[in-house]
Amino acid sequence: MIVRPKTKPLRLHQLEALLNRIPDNHSKRKFIEEDYAKQTAGYKGERSLEYHLSYLPEKDYYIFHDLRLYAGKHYFQIDILILTPFFLSILEVKNISGSLYFNPIFTQMVRTIEDKEEGFPDPVKQV
Repeated sequence: MIVRPKTKPLRLHQLEALLNRIPDNHSKRKFIEEDYAKQTAGYKGERSLEYHLSYLPEKDYYIFHDLRLYAGKHYFQIDILILTPFFLSILEVKNISGSLYFNPIFTQMVRTIEDKEEGFPDPVKQV
């Protein structure tokens, strides 16, 4: 059973509104479009899991999307939490194309696409 459904992130709504209002020749438009593309890819990645999660028996699984929890001094976010009587599973969802390499020395993820490398924060460390 989906207890907390996936909703479109506020950040995505904000970027859409900004792109509808900012002139095409604005100096920051390219950066806003790149951020929008990344946010959209992440949202689509999490939405794509809904199909696979729909195969879980509703009476045995509780599914929570986008949890923000407090841990003493700080808040943290969980993309998807699956809770059963026997275990809980935390899913950190990424929707990144290309070849991925998890670099344990620099604790980062490196994507290679079209002979270009780009570093990302380590999702294992994020979890």
